Amino acid sequence: MVKALVELPIKSLYLHYPFCKNLCNYCDFYKGLPSRELEEDFEKKLSEMFDEHNTILNKYDKKIEELSTFYIGGGTPSLWGERGSFYLEEKLSEQNIKLADNCEFTMEVNPGDWEEEDLLSWVELGVNRFSVGIQSINPNFLKTLDRVHSIEDVYTTLSFFRDLKVNYSVDFMLGLPFSKKFKRDIIAELEEILSYQPNHISLYILTVGDNYRYREELPDDEFIEKEYLAMADFLRSKGFIHYEVSNFSKPGFESKHNLAYWNMKSVAALGPSATGFLADRSLRYKWQTKRAEVKFEQLDEKDVLLEKVYMSLRINKGLNLDFFEDDKFTQVAKKWVTNGLGEIENGRIVLNSRGFLILDSLMDQLFIELKDCF
Repeated sequence: MVKALVELPIKSLYLHYPFCKNLCNYCDFYKGLPSRELEEDFEKKLSEMFDEHNTILNKYDKKIEELSTFYIGGGTPSLWGERGSFYLEEKLSEQNIKLADNCEFTMEVNPGDWEEEDLLSWVELGVNRFSVGIQSINPNFLKTLDRVHSIEDVYTTLSFFRDLKVNYSVDFMLGLPFSKKFKRDIIAELEEILSYQPNHISLYILTVGDNYRYREELPDDEFIEKEYLAMADFLRSKGFIHYEVSNFSKPGFESKHNLAYWNMKSVAALGPSATGFLADRSLRYKWQTKRAEVKFEQLDEKDVLLEKVYMSLRINKGLNLDFFEDDKFTQVAKKWVTNGLGEIENGRIVLNSRGFLILDSLMDQLFIELKDCF
């Protein structure tokens, strides 16, 4: 069946900052508009969450070890400013949470939503990686996505991080409404972004709900497939590795924090709606949005199996051919290779960009071919 998960220490922490200056029409992350009163309430709740989190970890004989990765997401954490860095410095000290010397400490930033003095205070705290929400450098698409920053804000932000010579990533989005109408040249946009020397690109296909106001203007699947594969080819030609379905990096600059999720390691979490995972307990927990309480999800053996298969296939480490006792999986993997969806390397099936693009369909195929294993 599936090999048991071994005892895993907690060396990664995610913290959710739940405020944005504007609520974009496509985003479904938990967030609200900021105010001093709401931010003070958030910090009070977060302090309560730290205490409750310790109670939870103690119950399962766990504790946060010296952190290898720390990620502050949102929302727009860059809005937290110096105030946030001082609050968190005090809280980490109080909780005796230490950062390893080589800890990857990431903070999300939006163009137009930061001040240099604030970001430098975060760098002093230990932030050494930034994730910048660019999405597009075409003003038409910024307006369509309800992004309130200007194109000048985009260039100012990219210039700042290039000149700071800090490790940073750019979030970019494809499959946008009106892409055909505006004749979007996505490769030209990417080429311009790369001139600012980011080490990492996260490339997301826009997904929206049924009530999305521009739903009828979204490009079709064929258009999106061409965009995705063209961008993947372009980034590889520029020295980037397509190491996960939506992520590309220069060698050695993969997101260590996200790899902890994809490799199903333990990741602690704090903040409203934040989700953590205790790998060796097969236990997921999610914080309530208004209270310092969590909702638990105990994964059974089948749940763990499905997640392990899915997570392994979505990264370029791939999945061992002997993961299942039944050798049918090897036959399925060979079909994928024949169909140009990946390669077998060192006894593992590793998907390529075409395989990543249709991963959900490949999982459906596995359910059919290996139904006895699931």
